[in-house]
Amino acid sequence: MSLGDVKEQLRGSRTEAKNAAKLIQVQFERVRNGGTTSVALRALKYELNILRQLCCALQENFHQHADIYCDIAADMLPHVAPHLPQPDYWVNHLMSLQYIHHALCREQTIKQCQRFYELINAQSCQMQNKSEYKYYIDIHIRHVYFFGHQLGKQSAASEAKAQLCQALQALGKLLENMLQLKAEQNEGYSELMGELNQLLGKRSIGYLKNLASLPLTAMNRLWKPLFKLIACNGGTTDQLNAQFSEYLSALLALLQLDDNVWQLQQSEAQAQTPLSLQLLHSCRELYKNQTAQNNVLQLLYNYLKLLNTQSADLKRSYIDLAKKFVHFFEHKAVSHVQEQWYLDFLFVLVRVQKHLHQIDNKVPSLERFWQCLGGQDSATAYAAHFELLQCLTSRVMKIGRGSPLAASCSGNDASCPSVLKHCVFTLGCCATVAYSSWQPEAQATLPKASQLCLASIIHYAIDVAKVTKCLTPNSSELVTFAWYLINMAEKVTTATQMYLLEHLLKPLQELRPLLSPPYAQQLVRRLFKASAHSSNPELSALLHGAYIVSMSCPARQFQQLCVFYHTPKNDTEQCLLELCEKSPLCSPLNATEKRKLYELDMLAVLANKKTPKLLQSLLRHCQTDYQMVLLGRQMRTDKRSAGQQIEELRVRLQRLGRKQQLTRLQQLILGHATVTKLLEAAETQKIKIHIKEMTEKTLEVLLVKYKLFDLTISSEMPLLELATTAIGAFESFYEQADAEPLSSDEALIDWEALIDDGIAAAMALSTMGYIPQADNAWLLLLRICRLLGDRFNYLRALSHFLPRYTQHALFDLPAEVSHAEQLLDELWPQLHAAHLLKRHHTTVLLCLCNLALYYARLDCVRHAQLLLLHAQRLRLEFEERAGKCDIIQLTIQTVRFRMCYQQRHCRSLARLPTALQQLDTLTESVRSFTCISSMDNGALILLLGDMVRDTTECTANRLSELPNFSNSLLQLLLQSGLVLRAVELLISWLWTNLRMECLDKAHSKLRLIEHFLGMQPLLESRAALEQTSNKGSLTLAPMDAQSKHMTELVGKMLVMQLEQSGACVEPIRKQQQLTMSSPRRELPLPSARPKLQRYVSLDMQQSHPMLRSSVQLQCIYFMAGCLHARLYFLNREHEQLDDFYALANAWLQQNAARGNALGHMLLVLHIYQANYLRARRRQQQAIELTETALKLAGSEQLQQRIDVNYRYNLLLQLRTAQLELEPPSKPQNPRRALTFNISPEEKLPRPVRKVATASKKPAKFAIYTEDVRPASSTTSSSSSSSSSENASSPERKSTKSKSPKRLDLNACQLIDIIDLSDDETEAVVQLQPAKSTSALSTRSTRTRAQRQPDTLVAPLRRTATAPNPLSAEATPKTIGTRARARRQNTAEQPTTTTTATPKVDSVSSRRRHRN
Repeated sequence: MSLGDVKEQLRGSRTEAKNAAKLIQVQFERVRNGGTTSVALRALKYELNILRQLCCALQENFHQHADIYCDIAADMLPHVAPHLPQPDYWVNHLMSLQYIHHALCREQTIKQCQRFYELINAQSCQMQNKSEYKYYIDIHIRHVYFFGHQLGKQSAASEAKAQLCQALQALGKLLENMLQLKAEQNEGYSELMGELNQLLGKRSIGYLKNLASLPLTAMNRLWKPLFKLIACNGGTTDQLNAQFSEYLSALLALLQLDDNVWQLQQSEAQAQTPLSLQLLHSCRELYKNQTAQNNVLQLLYNYLKLLNTQSADLKRSYIDLAKKFVHFFEHKAVSHVQEQWYLDFLFVLVRVQKHLHQIDNKVPSLERFWQCLGGQDSATAYAAHFELLQCLTSRVMKIGRGSPLAASCSGNDASCPSVLKHCVFTLGCCATVAYSSWQPEAQATLPKASQLCLASIIHYAIDVAKVTKCLTPNSSELVTFAWYLINMAEKVTTATQMYLLEHLLKPLQELRPLLSPPYAQQLVRRLFKASAHSSNPELSALLHGAYIVSMSCPARQFQQLCVFYHTPKNDTEQCLLELCEKSPLCSPLNATEKRKLYELDMLAVLANKKTPKLLQSLLRHCQTDYQMVLLGRQMRTDKRSAGQQIEELRVRLQRLGRKQQLTRLQQLILGHATVTKLLEAAETQKIKIHIKEMTEKTLEVLLVKYKLFDLTISSEMPLLELATTAIGAFESFYEQADAEPLSSDEALIDWEALIDDGIAAAMALSTMGYIPQADNAWLLLLRICRLLGDRFNYLRALSHFLPRYTQHALFDLPAEVSHAEQLLDELWPQLHAAHLLKRHHTTVLLCLCNLALYYARLDCVRHAQLLLLHAQRLRLEFEERAGKCDIIQLTIQTVRFRMCYQQRHCRSLARLPTALQQLDTLTESVRSFTCISSMDNGALILLLGDMVRDTTECTANRLSELPNFSNSLLQLLLQSGLVLRAVELLISWLWTNLRMECLDKAHSKLRLIEHFLGMQPLLESRAALEQTSNKGSLTLAPMDAQSKHMTELVGKMLVMQLEQSGACVEPIRKQQQLTMSSPRRELPLPSARPKLQRYVSLDMQQSHPMLRSSVQLQCIYFMAGCLHARLYFLNREHEQLDDFYALANAWLQQNAARGNALGHMLLVLHIYQANYLRARRRQQQAIELTETALKLAGSEQLQQRIDVNYRYNLLLQLRTAQLELEPPSKPQNPRRALTFNISPEEKLPRPVRKVATASKKPAKFAIYTEDVRPASSTTSSSSSSSSSENASSPERKSTKSKSPKRLDLNACQLIDIIDLSDDETEAVVQLQPAKSTSALSTRSTRTRAQRQPDTLVAPLRRTATAPNPLSAEATPKTIGTRARARRQNTAEQPTTTTTATPKVDSVSSRRRHRN
């Protein structure tokens, strides 16, 4: 068979390949047994031809017959040998073997590869010359490389390890044969190291790690002959210089291999010299004649040897060796800087440093070296180390070209154009790793010069990192560098360590853009933590600010800002943006980031550290108008800072709002700016008035003294407009939320500031007394606080409505009360929490008190009392409130007072003190008031204002005087310029003066009211008064002897009557000794008298727009007019009253809201008008008017919030008018009714009667209820009251008594007392007549209980009991008058039987006279 047929069969089917193998075997045996001298050559040639055919078949990918090919090779290889005359055949033979082995090194033919490699190793290594070793060494290296990768597979690990050991042994045998051949031929192997680097220096780290897992005995069979061969291998200088880089490359590989062996086989590795040192030892022998190379190899050998030894003198040896390196580079290497071997050595030394610092390895192999180098007294050694690194850095930076051995960006990639930059960056990483791994205690001992040296190395590394393109944020080198920098900053514990970081701040700022965001933020955070040990507080503040800026989470930023402003060491007066401009680590921010950061900074400043300088710093950097107004809120006391800017902004927005609709944000800005203007204006008009000057007689003089001529209702209108404008702006912002949503990018809304300014505007409206506008303001706050979950401000807003309404037209008040009760159930058990302030306690307790009043008006009296008890008990739990009269105690007493005098069901309040008793307690409480929280003063003014109105109503209906706190309240109102509140107080005072018939005082109050309402200036009123006084308008009638006698007698009678009635009811009024000639106040002439119509028919053209639209203000004018009309009536001037009352009724019918706004004053008007109609003998009109008023008083609208005595006063008017219209028939034994305080000129002459005998039956007093009964023989005292009233009318002719005799009191007729008690179901009590007048006059100072203990048969109606123990503190006993003291003493006596001594209700003569 020809060679061509063999070729075809080897590529054919498996049967054909086998047949070809048999045929080849037969032919090879035939050639080998030819018997000629050329048999060996012929066999070699035939074998070479067959091997070529096998190579071609494998090249054509016919690997399915690899086992047959191995059989063919196995038959021929043992029988061939080199032919010396023709060496090329043997070379081709080796080349064919090399190719076949390479072709079989694959997964599909791994078994055939192992068999073929064993066939090669089974033959002796026959080399004709020094170049043939390359084929053998290439086969071995290829086998090691292939099975080195197979070692990583678990399934083939054991088999691969055996193959590797076999290959290494084969390599060792090859090197031994090469040593023998060198000894025979005396020729060196100049290219040997380059061939071996195919196995070592140009392989990956993972491959070397796989080799390190092989047994050291197997590897030593390779390394020992290798190092011997290197040591004896010679060559020319050029050859040695050319091979120098190969040896250094092998050195780097062996360093890595030593590291891996140390990790995997630590015990075996410690027993032998590292391979890298053995290589350097052989290289020293090789380059012993090359002085320069020998020096660097010697230095390198000593350096590596020092790294792998443990000795006590390691630090000193290392210092000496480092100095030798520095000396070499600075002196000896100057002449070799352009030679390649020098560059290679320099880059190898850099990589040795990288290896030393274990930058690429997770498990350090040179830990022993660092342990010995560290510890005590290590500062000098580390200083020498940093000096060596700095020297290397400076030398690398001066190199003009690179080297294949230089450190590349990744995996020794020689294609990277930034080789030199990578070397500098590597040295910077080494310095960072060395310092970071050093003990923190030892770091503090490093000299400052060495710190500067280290800082310069890191600075160089950062400089090259900025311009190295392959150093991306995700590159391992940059990540490692950043991690060690962070670690270095984390270990700072002293100011010395911080000194190094201070010199690195600027370079680190340049490095931040190159790092990924997490590493950059972490670096800044660690630097900020390290700044705590800095001796420079300003630097600490700058680094803290940079850390805050680096955060991406707004919540964490705000938290850190709070920490920043709470840090005691941080005393900076600069805002965060201002610090960022100076900070060495702050990154640049765009406009959006600056705005968000500024808003967070401003919120933190306002919440933690509102110093003037810091606020001014914020103001300098504010970017929006909203930010400016928020700052202006906090700088309202400093008008120079932002006041002018905010005022200009407010005016500009108002002008813009007249032209177009403002946006939501503009409305919010306008609201804040308007509140700023409101508070500034309110503060500007305040004055200081001493309380001693606030007396009732000197009020007019006070206004003149302090020049309060401009203090009128018109002067208050600008404040009202500002407050309503602010609330309107806030309401527009709130209502347009859905139509115009605001994102956080536009503005970070400060809802707390909105609520605070809303409360400021609402409190201003409430304090000024404009209730409708205040209702709108508090309702807006109620809705906002409920939406935001602001529980305390929600309760505060609801507390505005609870004392005033049970239903409201603008919202569902019961539903809000239900929600508030849920909040109160949650809050009151938590009041002692540490985070709650005193104002929070006040808010909750006030809401409980107001809620009690709300339920009391709904007739849930018991529930209201329970709420008050609960509030009282909660108040006593706070130590700062115990034993003091705070706003809570005062409110509790006020609520109980209102419940008492407004309650229709007195039995529900039987255990409470009487209304006047509680008034005395309230007066004492106001005097001893103590401010506890920040909201107490504002709440006190509101409470006093309502208290004056309520107490005036109560005392006026009971003929008592006003409590003493009116002076204090008026002082507060005048000091604050609260005109409307002052007018309301003066109206109440005027009402009391008219009720007590203090006409001079009433005139004074009226002049003040007219001045404040802008109707007549005070100076004009006083001028008219002085003119009238000069004419002697005020005259007193002369008092004769009879008049003096009557004065004394009437006084005694009044005392007697007071003693009779004072034991069971409150004294109707304090009795006064008056002269019989009533002083009549002369008013100006009719032409000069002010028209009453002006109070109703206001000049709408000249009045303020707010007055034209405000029902409340119109009602204030109307009430003043009603009281002025009453003053005319008391002065018996009736000319204008008919027109006024007609106009008043028409004015009320024009608008139903006016009647609702008047409240109790509407009933006062009806009482006054009925009184006037009776005086004008128009009893039928009086009856109709009174019946209408009674229906109104019993309506649900009024009966829940007025004094219960209004009904009885109206009933008195009704009964009196009925009796006047239909006089009762005379009784069998008629007696005239007792009348008191009748003027002498009005008293009619009566015949003198004899004194009644003591045996005469006592008089009977008929007590009846509100039910209308027909006139009976028992007339009421109303008839006498009516007659006396009519007698006092100017239309009746008054006659003076002509009889000089003394009046016989025994001639008095029977007196019927009207029952004014609350219980309308009790039977009429018939009282027995009193004793004779003579006996009565001798015992007028005794009480009725002492005089007649057995004459009364009626049961006790009501006794004033002592307060219960739970409310003892709230309502202490205060004795205001003698009668009240007797009532309390009598109340303490228990009632034993139903027929015990009763306390008879009576009406004073003064009341009957005017009512």
